[in-house]
Amino acid sequence: MKTEIKIENCSQPFCVIHTPEKTEQIQKLAEKISMIDSSGKQIFINGWDKDFCIPLKASDIYRVYSFDKKVFVETQNEALLLKMRLYEFENFCNDYAFLDFIRISNTDIINIKHVKFFDMSLTGVIKVNFSNGKNAIVSRRYMSKIKEKLCLKK
Repeated sequence: MKTEIKIENCSQPFCVIHTPEKTEQIQKLAEKISMIDSSGKQIFINGWDKDFCIPLKASDIYRVYSFDKKVFVETQNEALLLKMRLYEFENFCNDYAFLDFIRISNTDIINIKHVKFFDMSLTGVIKVNFSNGKNAIVSRRYMSKIKEKLCLKK
């Protein structure tokens, strides 16, 4: 694909795609570009409440979890359907530098910025308590990864 960057006086960067026809790949490319801010970071991700699409910033997301073969994104007050798999969200975080998200189990990815505290009083278990009053458990499989990320390893 040919690319070109033009330097001109404008209030904010914008992108125009020239194409002989509108294909599914071009549409997906346009959607990805439209969700990136000028620093290269993702601006929002879409959560769904039935037929309503709700754009969410990374800072709005407390955790992403799978339940009953569906993936949900939890915010301050609600859980919304996320139309991607958990591993796709994890890859998305890596691709768009969402550095505050870490996987704590096969079914949970959390946003560290919304963690109120980590309860380590239970033997061998870490309980994650969020500022919205909800919680999650770190699985044993991810325990060392979490301790390393939180600088808890000796």
